[in-house]
Amino acid sequence: MTYKGIFVDDQELVYAETLSTPEHLEFKPQDVEEVAVLARKIVGESPIIVAIDYRLDEAPAGLQADQTYKGSALAQHLRDASIEHPDQDFALALVSAESKIKTLYRPDKTAHDLFDRVYVKEDINNQRAAIRLELLSLCHGYEKLRAVGNKYDIIDLMAGNDDDRPHVDAQEIRTKLAEAAAPHVVARMLFNLIDRPGPLLTTEYACAHLGIDPGDRQTIIGVMRDAGIAYEGVFGDAWPRWWAHRLENWAQGIFKRRATGLPAADRARILSESVGKEFEPARSPWNQSSNELISFACASCARGTELRHSVAAFEPSQPRYIVRRRICWDCVQKDQYEAVEPPLSIDDADKDLAEQVKGRDRNEGHTDGAEA
Repeated sequence: MTYKGIFVDDQELVYAETLSTPEHLEFKPQDVEEVAVLARKIVGESPIIVAIDYRLDEAPAGLQADQTYKGSALAQHLRDASIEHPDQDFALALVSAESKIKTLYRPDKTAHDLFDRVYVKEDINNQRAAIRLELLSLCHGYEKLRAVGNKYDIIDLMAGNDDDRPHVDAQEIRTKLAEAAAPHVVARMLFNLIDRPGPLLTTEYACAHLGIDPGDRQTIIGVMRDAGIAYEGVFGDAWPRWWAHRLENWAQGIFKRRATGLPAADRARILSESVGKEFEPARSPWNQSSNELISFACASCARGTELRHSVAAFEPSQPRYIVRRRICWDCVQKDQYEAVEPPLSIDDADKDLAEQVKGRDRNEGHTDGAEA
C-alpha cells in the first residue's frame, strides 16, 4: 500500500520527491492558490498526510498582495475542516528553510498547535532516511486514529496492558481523549507523552537510569526489547521510547534496590554481569566521574547527569504526568542549553545557582574516590 501525501510550496516543489518513500508514501506537489480554495482542494484529495512550506507568500503566482498567506493560515483551514470530518483527518507537517522555525512553532508559543512535526529543509536533505521514517510513522498513526472512530482508549493507542494503565490513567489524559473531536487532537496528546519524559522515556534517559554510557545504546536497546520494556504504540515505530515503570521494575530486579540510588559505576558492573554484555558506566558531564548518582538525561545534551550537578528547566505548561526536565551544569556553564532548538530556559528557582555555576571550578565538589 502506498500512502497519499500532498506537499504545498510556492517554489521548491522538488521536496515532494525528497519527502516521499518509494512504494510506501508518495507526496504530490501542489502549487499555491487562494487559501480557502486550496484547503477545499486538499481535503477533496483525501490525503493521509500534508506537508506545507512555511513561506507560501514568496512567489504566489496569480494571487493579489492581499491574498498571500503563510503555511499556518492554510493549516488552520485544514484543521477546521478535520473537525467537521474527523474520519478524513490527516497529519500536518511544517517545512521551512528557516532554522528558527522550530522555536516559532513550539506548542507553548502558538495559540493553536497546528502541526504534528516541524522540519527544516537542511535537515530533510541531511537526514532524509530518518525523516522519511517519521513521515511514514505519521501515516501509520493517523490510519490507526481514524480507524477507532473517535472512541479513544489510551492503553489501546499505546499498545499497553492492564499493568500499564495506572501510569497513564491521568484525569488530564482521560478528559482530553473524551473531548477529542478529531485524530489530530489525540496525536498532539500522544506526542506530548513522546516528546517529554514521564510514562515514556528516550533511550538516552533509559541509559541514564541504568547508569551506562549512551554509546552502548544499541546493545541496551536489544536487551530492553527482550525484557518487554519497549513502547510499541502509535508513533513508536519512528520515535523509540521505553515504558518508565517497566524499566524501573526490571532494573530493580537486577540491582535489588532503586537503580538511581547506586553510583553509575556499580550499576554498569552489575548490569554487565546480569545480562552477559559489557557496558561502560555513564560519567558526569560536569566532573567526568562514574561514581555519581546519574539518574536522568540532560534536556539540552541528552547525556546522563545527576541531580546535584543540574538545574531545573522552566516548563511553561507541564501536565502532572510529565517529569520536569533538568539541564546539566556543563551545558549551563557553556550556555549550550540556549543553542538547542527550541531553546531551553532555566527555572527562576535555580537562576542564582546557574549564575554561580558559570564561574565555578570543575574540580569543586568532585566525588571522593571518583574516577577521573
